[in-house]
Formats: sequence, structure tokens, C-alpha cells
Amino acid sequence: MGKRGVSGIVVLGETTLANPDLIYAVGGNLARGGIYFKRKGSSPLLLVSNLDIGTARKLGVVRRIETYTQWGFEELVKKYRRRDEGMARLISAVLRHEGVSGRVGLFGRSDLASGIHLANRLGSLGVKIVGGESPTILEAARETKEKREIDEIRNVGRKTTEVVSEIVDNLSKMKRIRGHLQIGKRRATIGLVKSMISTKIANKGLIAPEGTIFAIGPSSADPHNSGVNSDQIKQGRLIVFDIFPQAESGYWFDLTRTYVVGRAGPKAKHAFEAVYEAQATSLDVLEAGVTGEEAMLAACDVIERAGYKTVREVYEGRSKNVSSGFNHSLGHGVGLTIGERPNLSLLSKDPLKAGGVVTVEPGVYLPKYGGVRIEDTVQITRNGYEQLANVAKELEIV
Repeated sequence: MGKRGVSGIVVLGETTLANPDLIYAVGGNLARGGIYFKRKGSSPLLLVSNLDIGTARKLGVVRRIETYTQWGFEELVKKYRRRDEGMARLISAVLRHEGVSGRVGLFGRSDLASGIHLANRLGSLGVKIVGGESPTILEAARETKEKREIDEIRNVGRKTTEVVSEIVDNLSKMKRIRGHLQIGKRRATIGLVKSMISTKIANKGLIAPEGTIFAIGPSSADPHNSGVNSDQIKQGRLIVFDIFPQAESGYWFDLTRTYVVGRAGPKAKHAFEAVYEAQATSLDVLEAGVTGEEAMLAACDVIERAGYKTVREVYEGRSKNVSSGFNHSLGHGVGLTIGERPNLSLLSKDPLKAGGVVTVEPGVYLPKYGGVRIEDTVQITRNGYEQLANVAKELEIV
């Protein structure tokens, strides 16, 4: 806060759902959200509804917890006849009471119109609301994880790998008739397998708000193609299985494996071996102090030596587009969102920090044929990295 020149911050939202800054500030989920106040150099204060005060206390992160009613919110709404005006007056009163007199950072997630309106009303009440470029104060704080956060991500990872292992086991046991996998008397399709994945995710106490990628053949050559439900699962075709579930705590995990049911052909094996080596090489580069760009370049070196194009050609001006080969960044941060700081790309110049959690996911995509991607979520350490969960990296399901 001192570096950003602010004397206090306010983090708010009507729910912690899809509100990572508020979840981070209060330490967990609050169904009706709340308002978190922090003056530089003092302990934070959290205001919640009367219904949520018990839950907020159980979270154990903020010690000073009070209710809107204690601060006269209902009376303010009644007096000014508008909830939004009552909220602005409440925040202004708390900031004065907490001794916040300088610039104030406003965080949390709400629709843009109401956020601008609140900032303007607070300004008219004498509160100096300021914005800031990314990374914001809270984005910077969330970039490195505490032990409790690592433990939660690791727990989601363990359950994720269990789902993947169970699906692979199911695929290996399916009957194969003339190259087609069967589920009972029906041919196995992407849609049927994705239904199995969804059920297993739910049985582990997880959710998949952004779905799951399970794509076969040409569909798998599009990195974010979730898979065509009607596609039949056949032997010898590349399958990209990218799973990114979320726990009730708000923390995510991200894992990708590539498979071929039966024996893989030379083309699939060559792409798989290139991606496997690229991931291993870039993981060896990772440690605190290294930049995301350095890790990305290491992966590009391996994939280019194997004869595939990489997105580096675009950044160096040698090509305007890379439609095949390695055409995306190496990875991204994972925590209370599935895509946060730090990033591993050719634009990532900042040194990585110990405690950061990132994906490492090189890929090779061959249009009209299929794609290969291998992804793990790891923690950056002072001298390397730590795998937070793992499942075998084997191409063939025999």
C-alpha cells in the first residue's frame, strides 16, 4: 500500500462468487458478500450481514467483524431512500472512523456501471478513490500463495488426478469393435465420456464452472475446442483431456494429458515426444528469479528443433500467424481464478517469485489431424519447482 501511495483499501461485493479479491481478503466464501476495510498499518475490519457473521468468524482470517446493522446501514437507506446512496454513506463513515484520510483503493467485483457510480458518490463525499494499473495491490498479493492456499490447491489437484485416472481406467476397459470404443451397446462418444467426467467431478465435491475439454482428432488441434459431443471415440486418434475444476473454497486446479486409445502412429508419437521434452525442459528452467519469458523460450527451442513452428515466429516478425505447432503461451497463474499472475509467455519480463503457482503447458497442434498438450500445475520455489499433483504422462491407453 505504501508503494502504491494509498492510505487504505476497500474490497466489496454482494457475494464472494466470482469475486477473487473478496475471497482472498476474507479468507473464504460468504454467500452475501461483505465489505473489507484496511488502513495501512492497522488491522482490517469486515462488515457482513447479520446472517453471515457466524460464517465470517469461522473463516478466521479477519478478527474484527461487525454487521451492517451495527453501523446503521438500514437507517441510512431509509433516510436517503436508495440502497446505493446508503452504501456510499456507510463506506464513507467507516473510512472516517478508521482514520483513512488519503487515497483509497476500491476493489472487488460488480457490474461496471454500479462500480463507477459508487466511486463517483464516494468522491462527492470526500473520499479520494483511485484506480491503478495491473497488477493491482490485490493482484500482486495473490501472485504468491500462503501455505493454506497451496494446501487447498494441492487438495483440488489430488481430486483432479483421481478423476483423470478413473477416466483413463474406464477407457482402457471399454470394448473395442472395429476400432470403435463401446459403452454397453452404444458407441462411445465425446458427449458420453464428458458426462462421466462431470459426474466424477461432482462426486469429488468439485465443480467445473468453465466446463472440461475432451476433444478427439481434428477438434483437438484447436487448443480451446471443448470437444464435439457427437464425435465417436476411435482407436489411434489423439485425444486432448484438459480438466480445470474448482473447489468450494474458490481455488482451482488445471491439468492436461493427451491420449491415444490403442497404438499411436508415428506422427502422434513424434508430436507427443516433442511436447513431453519441451515441458520437462521448461520445468527445469523454473525457479524464483527466472522470468516467464525464459521458460517460454526454453519450450520454443525444443519444439522448433523437433520441426514445428512456434509463436516466437510472430513475436520476432518472421510470420504473421502460426496456425500449426506451438501457438500459445507456456502457462498462467492458478489460484482463485484459472488465469491470473504470473504468466509464462514471451511478454513476461518480471522475475518469478517463490510461492507463485503456475501451469506449464506446451502443445503442438496439427490442423485436420490432432493436437498434443501436456500440462501440470506447479509451485515456484527458490531453487526450482514443486509438483502439486501428478498423473502419468503416457500417450497410449492399451
